[in-house]
Amino acid sequence: MTQRTNAATKMQVKVITGSDSTGKDTVVTRTFTVNPQLADEDVLALGTKLATLQSLPLKGVCRQDNAGLAEVH
Repeated sequence: MTQRTNAATKMQVKVITGSDSTGKDTVVTRTFTVNPQLADEDVLALGTKLATLQSLPLKGVCRQDNAGLAEVH
């Protein structure tokens, strides 16, 4: 059996800061540490709400999970 250890989750909120010379969006990523037990829907809702607190348009919300794996005997 395998067990997850040191679980950590980061939420990335990507916002559009402008555009480059070719017209492609320039994006800045803001990263927040969140509870690993949050459901995906909750992370998306949180990221969307945080984006409303600023003037830049939201490009997207990403979730990044990280954990060690250990075999349990």
